[in-house]
Amino acid sequence: RRLSTWLELKALERALGKVSGSTVLDAPCGTGRIDGLLRRHFADITGLDSSNAMLEVYRSQDAARKGIQGDIFNLPFPDQHFDWVVSHRLFHHFDTDELRVAMLKSTARVAREGVVFYAWIKTPFSRRDRSRRQTLALDHVQALVAQSGLVIDSIHYASWPFQPKATLVCRKR
Repeated sequence: RRLSTWLELKALERALGKVSGSTVLDAPCGTGRIDGLLRRHFADITGLDSSNAMLEVYRSQDAARKGIQGDIFNLPFPDQHFDWVVSHRLFHHFDTDELRVAMLKSTARVAREGVVFYAWIKTPFSRRDRSRRQTLALDHVQALVAQSGLVIDSIHYASWPFQPKATLVCRKR
């Protein structure tokens, strides 16, 4: 698991190297596991999570962290409030395309530049079809991204072609 998590975070780091801006929304932020990576790329980070317990841990680790409770489908921010939105470890938990598109549209609405999100994408050697996490074909993910008003700029796999874990950089059209 440690190697898998390390590879996943390296993929996110490569993806963040493709974006620029000063503000980011980390949604969901959880306990802040990617906060260090975000701080290397953004001056102003806002964390959002639906869980008060997660936010308590998030805030307790660093007094400078801005963490607010909210719903990913109804973000409490005006349009284009952040340069980027990063959504790490959420998309692959949705079991319907309607929820996936709703999440992408909601995050795209509050982003000026685009959305960076983590998904599980089928690869030649991945064997995760019977997982509670949803592994989708790349063309399926591309269609969902397009429906959301975004376009995939780059895909960064944790361990191509063995793992389905991927971080996608999607820009607004």
